[in-house]
Amino acid sequence: MYNEEFLAPFFLNHYRWVDQITVLYDRTSTDQTEAILRKGENVHLIPFTMPDGKLDDNLKAIKISQTYAKSTADWVIIVDADEFVFIGKEDLECIFKDFGLVQVALYDVYRHVSETDLDPTKPIKDQRSHGLSGDIKPSLARSGLPIYWGPGQHNTNGVVKPHPWIFSGAHWSNADLCFCIDRRIHGRKERISVANVGNCWGAQNFQITEAEIRELCKKHEHDPLIRWGINFGEGGG
Repeated sequence: MYNEEFLAPFFLNHYRWVDQITVLYDRTSTDQTEAILRKGENVHLIPFTMPDGKLDDNLKAIKISQTYAKSTADWVIIVDADEFVFIGKEDLECIFKDFGLVQVALYDVYRHVSETDLDPTKPIKDQRSHGLSGDIKPSLARSGLPIYWGPGQHNTNGVVKPHPWIFSGAHWSNADLCFCIDRRIHGRKERISVANVGNCWGAQNFQITEAEIRELCKKHEHDPLIRWGINFGEGGG
């Protein structure tokens, strides 16, 4: 997390059911993210610093993979601060016992004209439920497996076959103008590393402007209602 004081309370509330929330915390953050995280009862912070304070998605993936490799938990959920998977403890205990990797379809959600202001005490699913299909990510893994993630956590090294069911989740990158302009421009665009530019990692933020973000959110004010659930198609690698 880097300067995630707005999303951090939503993140902590959504994942409060897990035994431990391990946060890779960027020391160069300048807001109240760390103070908010330290109030969480089940939060463990791992401070780190990106070279020159720039976001390098490959180095981030390496750090995530290294942290996963050290985990002794039964399952690990690998997500960014704006990613909320709709899977509970009962799913992990019953459905996935014979698999080591689970994919999640993260829907890109936007504020619908019928929706109200965001509230960190309310369920994620109930607050922003309109949008379009987005990325499918291998977001859950049983610990102790030789898995490592690539930049953006969009794929793994392919040594573990994922469960054929694809669960759903929400991607809040553009969930509301009250935070996404500042987050995408100051938290992403202004922190792009040379490596990210050269490899087109996070290219959606390379030239983004406030006007374009406002136009994007306006365009999606009437998006359809998302049917959260399970895709029973064969999972990818």
